[in-house]
Amino acid sequence: MVRVEACINGDSAEIAAQNAMEAYEGGADTIELCASMEEDGLTPAIDGIAAARAAFPRRGLMVMIRPRAGDFVYTEREYEEMEASIAMAAGQGVDGVVFGAIDKRGLIDVEGLRILMNQSQSAGLSATFHRAFDVLEDRLTGLETLIDFGVDRILTSGVAWGLPGGALEGKETLKALLEAADGRIEIVIGGSVGAANATEIVRSLGRYSGLLSLHAYSGVQENGSTARSKVRALAEAANR
Repeated sequence: MVRVEACINGDSAEIAAQNAMEAYEGGADTIELCASMEEDGLTPAIDGIAAARAAFPRRGLMVMIRPRAGDFVYTEREYEEMEASIAMAAGQGVDGVVFGAIDKRGLIDVEGLRILMNQSQSAGLSATFHRAFDVLEDRLTGLETLIDFGVDRILTSGVAWGLPGGALEGKETLKALLEAADGRIEIVIGGSVGAANATEIVRSLGRYSGLLSLHAYSGVQENGSTARSKVRALAEAANR
């Protein structure tokens, strides 16, 4: 079964609660709560996290940990801020956190990743490496690094970060990634995903022995907000 993740806007507690409830009622397996989606997602405020937790009572609340817009190359101070954000999210009862860590060479920042993983694991949280993964030129080597560190999930479109195109355009890269992962890590596929193309995306990838999820933001929205009917339609299309 292909799981469904709804990426939801949490710019305020009211918005977070409404979007999380719609995702819950639509049957989303997981949600990724973000603020400032116009900046590709930043860490939401504590009241938004608390509201989303109340509105999404089953396991699967993932919270973005990203201190600023722009690249994914962070300073020591920014890593400290991210550590504090992970602890704050854990205190609100979330199930996982979502982050990335890239160095100036365009490789995974292993020291930064160690900091974030230590904080996440000590709090008992699932860890997702977000689309900073698509910054990597050698994603297969990056995959092995993330598995070695115990990262639970990778979010990717298969298309290099900053280039046009979504999961359908990245399907060959995604197929290679799934083959290399061989069931050792959950692969979360995002990038222009919705009910209209979910069946084609899943069928294009063939079988995968591990956990596979489809991640959608605008594809599960109606009038700028998460809609349960769109989430439900995505889940049905993904498993058709």
